[in-house]
Amino acid sequence: MTTSTSTPGDPTDLTQHLVAEILAGSGMPWRDVTVVPSTGSTNADLMARLAAGDAGPGSVIAAGEQVAGRGRQGRDWQSPAGTTLSFSVVLTPPTEHAGFLPALTSLAVARAIRGLSDVSADLKWPNDVMVDGGKVAGILAEAGAGGVVVGCGINVSVPEAGLPVPTATSLALHGAHVDRARLLVTALGQIHAAYGLWEEAGYSAVGSGLLDAYRSACVTIGEQVRVTLPDGATLSGRATEIDEDGRLVLAGDAGTRTLTVGDVEHVR
Repeated sequence: MTTSTSTPGDPTDLTQHLVAEILAGSGMPWRDVTVVPSTGSTNADLMARLAAGDAGPGSVIAAGEQVAGRGRQGRDWQSPAGTTLSFSVVLTPPTEHAGFLPALTSLAVARAIRGLSDVSADLKWPNDVMVDGGKVAGILAEAGAGGVVVGCGINVSVPEAGLPVPTATSLALHGAHVDRARLLVTALGQIHAAYGLWEEAGYSAVGSGLLDAYRSACVTIGEQVRVTLPDGATLSGRATEIDEDGRLVLAGDAGTRTLTVGDVEHVR
């Protein structure tokens, strides 16, 4: 298990200098990486830069605190200072394949967590990284002008009293004390590796092996679930698989449905 040299909530473990230093020795191509102590939303910041022509493929913004972050379906997502890692990156897959990006990114983040700790991170469709049934990270992908901005928020050292909902958790609560700068660079490395495999396979989730890897890590497949759709309607059934576009295949009493978005509750 990786042990942090800083204390939980210490902002000094995520700085521009530290990230640049780790990146310089990594051999990875990420170079347009901006680290800020606090921002409203890394996704919103990067979307604005992309629209202005000031960002391109591989551009990254990371922050130690978000005060106006956004989650799935427009929900607010705030991150306490010094205890979370928020970052967004520009990726440029063909539009017809972009639906697989949340699955690719969540798989990469889970691999980064596993690589830096003894924590066993699983995936919950559509974009959650889970530890022992609690959400430790979430992904949000938004199409912009000239690319897709994919954002991630990870609860690193958030104490139990600081968690936003009872279903959330943090790495520290499971004994993983990880420096956020190294977690950021490791996550970027895993995203780069997965995206490279996907690109080489002609953006085929099947041909790249990423779909099989996602399915193996996804705790939603095979479960009886209740899915709340963006319009508030709910569907119930068995989650039978995730298809190559990252969609959930749900088998219910009314037949089989293929879902692109929705909030999933595992029905015990």
